[in-house]
Amino acid sequence: MSETIGFIGVGQIGGTVARLAVDAGYKVVLSNSRGPESLSGVISSLGENAKADTSANIAKDKNIKIIVLSIPLNAVPTLLPSLGLKNKVILDTSNYYPVREGNLEELDSNKLTTSEYVSKYLDSSNKLVKIFNNIFSFHLRNSATQDESNQTILPIAGDDDEAKKLTNDFVQKIGYKTYDVGPSSLSWKFEPNTPFYGGIYLPEAPKDLDHDGLKEFYKKSQANPLTYEKAKEVLDSTERSTVVGGRPENYPKYLTEIVYDLYAQQAKDKASGNSKLIL
Repeated sequence: MSETIGFIGVGQIGGTVARLAVDAGYKVVLSNSRGPESLSGVISSLGENAKADTSANIAKDKNIKIIVLSIPLNAVPTLLPSLGLKNKVILDTSNYYPVREGNLEELDSNKLTTSEYVSKYLDSSNKLVKIFNNIFSFHLRNSATQDESNQTILPIAGDDDEAKKLTNDFVQKIGYKTYDVGPSSLSWKFEPNTPFYGGIYLPEAPKDLDHDGLKEFYKKSQANPLTYEKAKEVLDSTERSTVVGGRPENYPKYLTEIVYDLYAQQAKDKASGNSKLIL
């Protein structure tokens, strides 16, 4: 029987990981804040190995060991304690963007990393691993490959070695390598405002492209196939920023427009009452 991966939240990253998981032979169970019926379009596009359910049912399903958590940080304090999550490996994809979620003092002051903040609201029997937060969804979708010579690296961080091993096994099956950065307290090394966030995966674009051409190029491009040596070099030299949280204005306009276009399409689908998988 195929292993089943649970999803709480099906945004750009969650939906992309679900697609890669199905392609790799996994079954997936998806949930969002609006109920299973709103995910019919997503389920239809993923095929027979996908189904929708409530977040509470996914949390209680003993056959699901790994859950991909992809929800806004401002939903964490109320949603996570209400689900009764226990004995799960939680793959945390979250990023802190104050313009989106409002300011969180524990993060603004560097008292906690984003993963440590999320962990506060989880039962101690759960094991959290930070992953999938530092790569654009279009690069994540385009770059999965079983050709190890062309695989790129996704950094991970967490406090439990067995959970990180399970995460590594899953990520390898969907087409990536991982680099263990260390405990959750070091997960800031691949959050917004660091060299390992987004930009490190950008291939060099043809020099004659205009703004619209750059958008089309990067939407279709594969991420740079990073080596362990390159990952180590970048991560070892990364210093913690005093400016915490992502700022859209800090990124090239063509990249932010790609992301905003994807969000706009998702919002349009939500308004119509039926989410779709935007890949």
